[in-house]
Amino acid sequence: MVDIEQLNPRNEAALRAWWDVGNQANAYRPGKPWPVWEQSRVSLPAHNPERGVTLLAAIDGREMVGAGLLVRPLKENLHTAMAFAYVRPDRTREGIGRRLVRELEVVAAGDGRTTLQGEAYLPPGVSGTAPEAFGRAMGYAVASRESIKELATADYLQRRSGLVERAPVPDGYRVITFDTVCPEEHLASFGRLLGMLMSEVPLGELDLAASDWPPERIREAEQRQVDTGRHVLTAMALAPDGAVAGVSDVRVDDSDTVHGQVGITIVDPAHRGRRLGLALKVATHDLALASYPALESVDTSNAEVNTWMNAVNEALGYRTIETLLELQKKL
Repeated sequence: MVDIEQLNPRNEAALRAWWDVGNQANAYRPGKPWPVWEQSRVSLPAHNPERGVTLLAAIDGREMVGAGLLVRPLKENLHTAMAFAYVRPDRTREGIGRRLVRELEVVAAGDGRTTLQGEAYLPPGVSGTAPEAFGRAMGYAVASRESIKELATADYLQRRSGLVERAPVPDGYRVITFDTVCPEEHLASFGRLLGMLMSEVPLGELDLAASDWPPERIREAEQRQVDTGRHVLTAMALAPDGAVAGVSDVRVDDSDTVHGQVGITIVDPAHRGRRLGLALKVATHDLALASYPALESVDTSNAEVNTWMNAVNEALGYRTIETLLELQKKL
């Protein structure tokens, strides 16, 4: 009999077994789809008032054969939760994944969540795969499609001079960069731009609402990044009047300095049409490489319908390695 149990993330031995299951379950995917152990060891037990985390373990005797993760936002979108289920490759097709998802749904419903979201991954241009079929069988519809892209930094360096020529910083604007902590004089304007994110990013049918980012919330989020060893390498475009016109970042963890991830990229609609997005991307990638010379790759994801951002990323040298299906179910 396989038992489904909740796991205490502060139990390091149990957390390592949970991490191992997820690592094995994602080993078939291209790129670097699973965090290194040290990232999970630090981040999962850390207190975070922005989110609630529940870990599940599928136990067969003394072995962990499946792992579940439920993430609940605690500041906004309180009707939603994100659910993930992983099964060890040698134990698939035994109903373990189905039981994990059902238990995640029970936990979510018990916390008052009415919309559950998840993800399925498949090769580009392919449909009808097992993860897609599993989501459909569990009642999850495709709410959005995204492309997961990866950039080899060597390719970026070969293209860089041409990119700078194509996207100089517009007259009257300037671009500043920083590691994680926003300069105080730009904090309020930065929060205003962050509050636009959900309304400006293509969400498809995802049931998500915008959020507010007052200065104190930003500072608390920055401190959590610092405490867990994550560097949010940020480029910020300032308009002629001093307002934040756009922002982009690349995130690198102290525990994995050869791989980075793009976090957010947004340009205020009032300042679009000036190639600020490309200029910001060049600035963040330059900062990441200056900070971490051994950086080998960076990954990102964008909605397939976001043609502008996809074009910017392709100009930098990003190549699609996977399709991400954003799944959603009303409980």
